[in-house]
Amino acid sequence: MIFEGKSISEITDEEIDSLVRDHISERKHLEFKATINYRDDDQKLELLRDIVSFANGGGGYFIVGIRDDGNGRAQSYASGLITDVERIKKAIVELSHAHISEPIEGLEVVTRTVNNNPLVIVRIPASARAPHMVTFNYRTDFYTRYVDGKKVMRLSEIKEAFKNDSLERRLSDIGFALNKIMKVIESEKECEIILEKMQSGVIPTLLFIENGDSLARVTVDRFEKEIRDIPYFSMAATPVNPRAGLINVDSDEILKFIQEPPGSREAGWNMHPGFAVVERFSEGIRWGEKDYRYLELLGNGHMEFWTPLNENFCWRQSEEEFRRRPRLYPYPVTEYPATFLRLYRAITTESKIDGEFLITLYYRNIRGYILLPYSPRSIGFRFPRSDVKPFSEPHFSFQTKVSSNFTPDKTAYDLVKRVYAAFGLEQEAVPFFNKEKEEFDFS
Repeated sequence: MIFEGKSISEITDEEIDSLVRDHISERKHLEFKATINYRDDDQKLELLRDIVSFANGGGGYFIVGIRDDGNGRAQSYASGLITDVERIKKAIVELSHAHISEPIEGLEVVTRTVNNNPLVIVRIPASARAPHMVTFNYRTDFYTRYVDGKKVMRLSEIKEAFKNDSLERRLSDIGFALNKIMKVIESEKECEIILEKMQSGVIPTLLFIENGDSLARVTVDRFEKEIRDIPYFSMAATPVNPRAGLINVDSDEILKFIQEPPGSREAGWNMHPGFAVVERFSEGIRWGEKDYRYLELLGNGHMEFWTPLNENFCWRQSEEEFRRRPRLYPYPVTEYPATFLRLYRAITTESKIDGEFLITLYYRNIRGYILLPYSPRSIGFRFPRSDVKPFSEPHFSFQTKVSSNFTPDKTAYDLVKRVYAAFGLEQEAVPFFNKEKEEFDFS
């Protein structure tokens, strides 16, 4: 792809100038326009079709302020035709927000001056939310890109894209479960090892730690040693005074909470076990896999959750975008803490545990990740007002202490605010939280 798919801030003036100097031709991932009449409906519609075609066709760049020679080759800058670049930029942002569905995440619209020539550069990433459609003046258009430019999508292409998108979330869970089953089936030796471990059990080591600070530190150390240099998210809740038998992990009520966690969406980023089986082991109960989603509840009251910061956590991002600049998706960033604490509060209330708890949130190996403000459907998410900076530190962690009557969503909000602040974002950027009700709404 032209410019290797880089963000606009990473493209040099020399790279842009070379398009005109070397008379580069338009292609599947590149298009020029001398200017845009943002008051003309026909030009508005054509602009929207161009943007959607890039999103549906693998991404690309749309540059306003370069004149072509009539055959698609860059001829010269169009400085005399393009005067109000800020107004053109604003028009592109507003049109994209109002007339493209689903929203194109990661869309960049930037004004730039190269050799005293004003430009508006639009970068459309390869989208994981295709098909995108234009809805303008009572029309609905689906376009994609081919080598020879944009074309109307065929009905079969539209159907296939919708089918893939609607099934993708559930298939990701099913596919992971099937992969695990197949690995066991394919290896009799592995099956024997698993059975042997289930029969012999594991010698309890954590149940008898009776200091909350020590238990929290030991479990964090275990987490760090197991994941090593892989990007991961974890949450943990630890009684300040843990003790064996604090929670009856064999009770039907506790098992029901684990199987049907309160406030969890079945297909959301939450504590719902999905296709995983709740398993009893010597120190408590657990479900899931540590390389996907994993929850563990010990008899001494400690509970923790792990999940990798992979394409699932960075949902709605293409593989190319994820490799180049991984982006934390706002739903898991907010929903995992909220549903974890909803579940833990239900368990501790059922177990009649008084006292205080240590709540720990941990992002590990996240250097280079980004986090955008607000809800994915908001204009502030798709077009942030300021430059989004990749996280510069290797890790982020925060621990707080709460009483036994803590409010799950309010506590989760306080934690998530810290995450957003670490990425340089104000607390108003945290999505889904209703301040009047003091609860998250992920519907």
